[in-house]
Amino acid sequence: MPLLPLPVLAACVTLPGTRSPYPANARIGEAVYVDGPIIKPVAVIEDSRCPAGAQCVWAGRVRIKALWMRADGPRELMLTSDQPMAVADGMMTLSDIRPAKPKDGKIDAGEYRFSLRFAGGY
Repeated sequence: MPLLPLPVLAACVTLPGTRSPYPANARIGEAVYVDGPIIKPVAVIEDSRCPAGAQCVWAGRVRIKALWMRADGPRELMLTSDQPMAVADGMMTLSDIRPAKPKDGKIDAGEYRFSLRFAGGY
């Protein structure tokens, strides 16, 4: 197996105490590294967002069931949009849920994309 030059490998490393300015993006069933914790969304529990193009009194929210993949086994989490949750030694936030909710309100689970951010662990 050929060895990669050190600069190529260094580009993949996140140093302890540093945080990515970009959120981790995940879909249902996909585990992603989120600046420390590994999170795997497994189901959309609620999507009460206002449909695109509609005027609503309340913007709504999204709640997902996710697994925090730990060395001692997965732990179930319930993440709610824009409500940080304590995970490990920091806070996990579910934000920027895509796609926008259509007027008919139907989104196939495989179409969802979630941005996840982790703050803490310093």
